[in-house]
Amino acid sequence: MPKKKNDSPEVPGGPVPALAHRAVVEPESPSTPDVHRGARTRLTAALVVGAVVIAGATATAFALTRASGGSTATMSGATATPTRSARPGPVVDTTGFPTGGIGIFTDTCRRTKTAPNDPILMPGMTGMSMQHDFFGNTGTTASSLTASLVGGSTSCTTTADSSAYWTPVLYQNGSALTPTSTLIYWRAPVGAQSSVKTIPAGLTMIAGNESALAPQGKQTIGWTCSGTAKVKLSDSPQDCESGSMLRLVITFPNCWDGHTLDGAKQTNVVMMTGKTCPSSHPAQIPQIVFHANYPTPSAAGLTLSVGPSTQGPITTEHADFMNGWNEPVLTSDVNACVVTGTRCGPVSGAEATPKGGKVQ
Repeated sequence: MPKKKNDSPEVPGGPVPALAHRAVVEPESPSTPDVHRGARTRLTAALVVGAVVIAGATATAFALTRASGGSTATMSGATATPTRSARPGPVVDTTGFPTGGIGIFTDTCRRTKTAPNDPILMPGMTGMSMQHDFFGNTGTTASSLTASLVGGSTSCTTTADSSAYWTPVLYQNGSALTPTSTLIYWRAPVGAQSSVKTIPAGLTMIAGNESALAPQGKQTIGWTCSGTAKVKLSDSPQDCESGSMLRLVITFPNCWDGHTLDGAKQTNVVMMTGKTCPSSHPAQIPQIVFHANYPTPSAAGLTLSVGPSTQGPITTEHADFMNGWNEPVLTSDVNACVVTGTRCGPVSGAEATPKGGKVQ
């Protein structure tokens, strides 16, 4: 759809409640190992040398982890103290970009497929979840792990982002409404950006509650219209003017507990309250804001997939994320744009190079 003058997705603001728990469909995923989950004098000397080598290696590893800015891991489903790659990312030039407001960069990912799979809540259970629209990594399956996503084929504007994003299929009067792409914000609230750290490798998380019986609030699940600034973000879908499309805006939690990578129980991340993270989830990460336009101006007759062939109320809206970013590249953009309060605009290419200027 051609862009219009005021086609800028609205970013939710204000205090945000803690994320509601999402029901886990039985059977739960099998446990994942936590990585993803040598005469006496000569012997004594060898042991001493060995201890020195081990201690040196440990100290070096610790120093590298500290230098890289935090911790990561390699697999979805793991609960661990992660370690990030010490490999430096590209230098990001933000000369002339607007500063002093929300630090942000954007990434657009085309829809890749629709499938009844959910690698976070129903790993390995192909064809048994609700129908989802998938974006980003083109090879996502019910058995995907974050480590298998990194470096894979992607539909995003930067090949550095091979993450998987998905949300339930939206129907109108029983027919599926198919979004062509999703616009993704990576941002932080004004005044809170200086403490942001990169989203850890291996992280999976969920925004929204598939069991909700009432609107979840626009701070998490919001609806508006494309191509106009006249329609404000609201808790429920509303009719749009002719030529406009119904727009879904889903805001992810931005406070991580610092050690749990698996998002299936929906307790590893929560929403920031004000400008600080709670002591239970002290690590502030960039906030993902997911936007999808649906080809209808009408809010009538809307339902969501709740099973492979069943539909239910739109109050159950939610979105899922599996981190498949090239971690050094992501870290460079986060540090250059989000942490400094710089409006970097859309990113593209292998190094996720920002274009600057007004956000899409």
